[in-house]
Amino acid sequence: MKWAFQIEQTTLDSRNLCDLLNSIGYQVVDIPGYELVFWSEILESCLNPNEVWEEAKRIRYLISTVTEIDPGIILGPVLDLSTSEIKRCYFAEVQSSFSATASISAKFTVTPPDGLSEEELAKRNARREEKLYQSKLDAQRAKLVPAFKNPRAVKILKLLKLPTHNGESLYKIYELAEGHPSHRSTFQAQFNIDKNEFKRFKDAVHNPVVSGDLARHAYEDKPKTSNPMSFAEAQSFVLKIAKCWLASLFD
Repeated sequence: MKWAFQIEQTTLDSRNLCDLLNSIGYQVVDIPGYELVFWSEILESCLNPNEVWEEAKRIRYLISTVTEIDPGIILGPVLDLSTSEIKRCYFAEVQSSFSATASISAKFTVTPPDGLSEEELAKRNARREEKLYQSKLDAQRAKLVPAFKNPRAVKILKLLKLPTHNGESLYKIYELAEGHPSHRSTFQAQFNIDKNEFKRFKDAVHNPVVSGDLARHAYEDKPKTSNPMSFAEAQSFVLKIAKCWLASLFD
């Protein structure tokens, strides 16, 4: 074990953070006097603290900006574990002000069955809390793991956060998932994309005759299909593809 890095501040509880990072290959390291220290085989190939720092910043970017799981996460020092005495390497950064968004989570109260003992009620509540936690963790992982594995997933996740879409953004999401037109047949077969549906989709995103100012192209042309998708249908079509492709990276 040669390198590790510390997370100085997070809005996540320690279990959540550790489970999340474990899903991308980072394990928590138990070092007396240090909290939230993480190591991975990825770091073993780093030649110096600067390379470790760049990898730590990439992880921070994925968690704070791309997935927005924890916008307020703050990195601590890089730790050199190659000698008997741990060396802490600090890196100064000029950071713009952070803005955290608050969200309100709805809470539902489920009345437990009558006649439960205190022990039975405690076990029931613990099972329910664990189920909610695992559901939340799965949702976090479903974004972080693909983003960690594939740069195209990072771009797709950023596009999916757009408040509104047009033909350009929808087709870009499709192209990023597909990778390259030379892969089209294989890609469409893998994700059960009907060729005629794809043509109807292209009519909607490309042609202003179909989608007006939302279309990618400025010139008007006769649609290639007799029943082009509506823009809403085109959006649903490509978002479903994006979801399936991201899920394939998560598996």
